[in-house]
Amino acid sequence: MRQITRQIGQVAGGLFLALGIFWAGRESAHGFAAFWEHWWCPIPFALMLLGLAVVITIRRASPSA
Repeated sequence: MRQITRQIGQVAGGLFLALGIFWAGRESAHGFAAFWEHWWCPIPFALMLLGLAVVITIRRASPSA
């Protein structure tokens, strides 16, 4: 059960990371100042940080085999 949970966490973390990267690319097409024009603009950074934190946490928590 732990292995399945770990795999789901890695997939979810990777999806958050990829979504943040692609969203940031779309926003930065208007210039980096566009990140702060609206309330939703920092969301790509938050998604990237969340995804990275999940992936790092799961990798550190996994037993070394």
